[in-house]
Amino acid sequence: MRIKGFIKQELCEEPQRTAESVRSQDGCCGYDNSTHVSLCFCKDGTVEFDNYNKADNNTSYANCPSSICNDRVNISYPFWRLDSHNPTSPQYCGYPGFGINCSQNDAILYISNDSFLVREINYSTHSLSLVDIDVLDSKECPRAYHNLTLDDDSPLKYSELDMNINFYYNCTGSLLDSAPPLDCLTSGGKRSYFYAEDYELEDLINWYGICEKKVVVPVTKSVWNGRLSAAMVEGFVLNWENTTDCGKCEASDGCCGYNNSTHESLCFCKDGTVKFDDCNKGTPSLRA
Repeated sequence: MRIKGFIKQELCEEPQRTAESVRSQDGCCGYDNSTHVSLCFCKDGTVEFDNYNKADNNTSYANCPSSICNDRVNISYPFWRLDSHNPTSPQYCGYPGFGINCSQNDAILYISNDSFLVREINYSTHSLSLVDIDVLDSKECPRAYHNLTLDDDSPLKYSELDMNINFYYNCTGSLLDSAPPLDCLTSGGKRSYFYAEDYELEDLINWYGICEKKVVVPVTKSVWNGRLSAAMVEGFVLNWENTTDCGKCEASDGCCGYNNSTHESLCFCKDGTVKFDDCNKGTPSLRA
């Protein structure tokens, strides 16, 4: 019978020695068609990846693998490989929205449907360095096409290492001297400007009277020296916080995950089990 994307069966489709190992520990062998991994359905309601007695506190998280993206970026929890995840698979280990696509030549993170190149992930400081993909396509004439928007409930947060650059596009009149023009974007008598400060001057607040659009993007403070193109290509920093939903799971030394089928949070434990709450007393997410 099917159990949330899994198939329970008495005989494994894997080699016979795997099935014998499972049955020798009084479990029922099964198989995950999405990830092609053998499973063991145990009497206590848990699901193991090999046999009932094998897992211990030193076992790695079977469903939370780390990998190197294009020989450069380390992808580890709470991030996960979006390109390795089967869209039809019921679950994955990591934070929602933290999937990184390594299918092309770079590591790409998607935020509000916009693409950002991941230069580095620092797991000690909970920070990551990003560059807007659109900027890399227009190095000679740097232009920000969209704001960086972070949802209030997102684990991603703005960093104190950043400063803002304001772009004012297609203006019919001049702005303050403190907002230099972008000559490469001049077209049809309209000019564009930028202002590199965290706090917008009062005279610039009325930009909507003479400009068509304003876009605000972050850059790293330490690299800003007045050269717009260089600063935008270097990118910016975001921090991440532990999510509230994952608090109990992570406090029990588990890794948070998500079930796409049931839209429920999961807790991946070191012993190979998957639970709904935490690894100490959480309810098993899969029952035989």
